[in-house]
Amino acid sequence: MTASQILGAAVPAATFEHFVDGDTAATFLGITRRTLLQKVRDGKIPGHALDPSAGKKDWRFLLSELHAYMLSCDQRPPGARKPPRRV
Repeated sequence: MTASQILGAAVPAATFEHFVDGDTAATFLGITRRTLLQKVRDGKIPGHALDPSAGKKDWRFLLSELHAYMLSCDQRPPGARKPPRRV
């Protein structure tokens, strides 16, 4: 059963974006997985914990959010503060 069948015809299936794991997200950003996870824990890069209450979190990422993050970094002047941490 597809997403459009579950939700009905109001939401086309093409609007859904799949989450990717840390390895794929790190490759997309051109950094190591370890650096990616450190930046996510510090709130510098957007990520979604599968179980927010877990001690060791398993993170997933949307490539569109990572792309928007990269664009926002390019638009900040040198020395400017980073966006506030996402909670």
